[in-house]
Amino acid sequence: MSKSVLQNARNLMSRRKFGYAIRFLESNMRNYQGSSEFYLALGTSCLYIGDEGNAWKYYNMARQITVNNSELLLGQAAIFLRHGETSKALQYYLDILNIDPRNETASKALEFIRVNGNNYDTICHLKDSGKIEQFYPPVGMNPDIIRNAVFVGILLGTVVSLAIIFWPKQTVMYSGKGARADLTHLKPSEDEFSKTLDKDESGEPVIFLMDEKSIKQSYSNAIQYFQENRNNASQVEINRIKYSNASVSLKAKAENLQSYLVEETSASLDDENTSKKDNYPYTLIESLDPKQRMLYNGCVVKWRGRVSSPVDLADGSWQFELLVGLEDDEQLHLLGKVPVYCTKIPRSQIDLSKPVEILGKISIRDGKIYLDARSSWTPVSGHFYN
Repeated sequence: MSKSVLQNARNLMSRRKFGYAIRFLESNMRNYQGSSEFYLALGTSCLYIGDEGNAWKYYNMARQITVNNSELLLGQAAIFLRHGETSKALQYYLDILNIDPRNETASKALEFIRVNGNNYDTICHLKDSGKIEQFYPPVGMNPDIIRNAVFVGILLGTVVSLAIIFWPKQTVMYSGKGARADLTHLKPSEDEFSKTLDKDESGEPVIFLMDEKSIKQSYSNAIQYFQENRNNASQVEINRIKYSNASVSLKAKAENLQSYLVEETSASLDDENTSKKDNYPYTLIESLDPKQRMLYNGCVVKWRGRVSSPVDLADGSWQFELLVGLEDDEQLHLLGKVPVYCTKIPRSQIDLSKPVEILGKISIRDGKIYLDARSSWTPVSGHFYN
């Protein structure tokens, strides 16, 4: 028996393929209007990828149909918690325990609030580390972990033997300048390089078609850039593999490597010796085919411009359009427009009458470029010079 749309979406969510789940659900929205389960799946998927605006929208649509639902209340409470609105989050968690006294997620969240109160620095650290997801609506055990565990078990003997035989070679490959971690467990086999796919796991055509030599080079570059503290450059190579015809097991190793990356900061992107070359300009990404822009998904950049069309959102965050360009003699040379979503920057922090530099994480959705703002800077003089 074929699975329903919601079953397939929940399966994608349990495998942490939230972007695929969102696209899959949205393509079937017409057939599920008025379904609270449908809106909950969309809201929770958006929450996990950091799209709080759409998460709040879909949760509110679900709330119009049902109120006493643990997933709904956990999702909305998590959004309040992310913004440091602990009193509102607290009430939601108490409501959850009224209808589900054994809800472990709500109990853990209440204990966190009891210990930390409304300490926003602690909440920010929780968000930056990704540990805040422990308070999100649970999406179940990831079946890919079980599959990978079986796969690792089968190859364990071979891996151990190769590690002993080729240890000196591996040390050279993965240590490098500024070694950050021992990644020998991510060394692929020749078989993983040689196997290629016709379609990705969602059944969609791959974006980057590569031969075995190119796949090897891309994976090697990802490791090297990681060890050189060039997180953006490593992310690009990881994306090249994730959206290519590389084998499923190699893509899994690339995603594992991605978990070691640390977001670039304003300081690192200004560093002449490491990441300045990796502050990718807007014009570079905008010039690409919409699908190929996925190469830069997840990279952190600093772009300058003017704030336009600010909008306050129901969850306390806000968004605007960044008119990307440079100031010269107080004239803006417009390069393009990028939607920017702000959860970490209060609206009061940005002077809307002056140009601004935004440090933000790139999100490519349906081929369009978005930024999730991390921080901002406004020049004292009121304008940037080329």
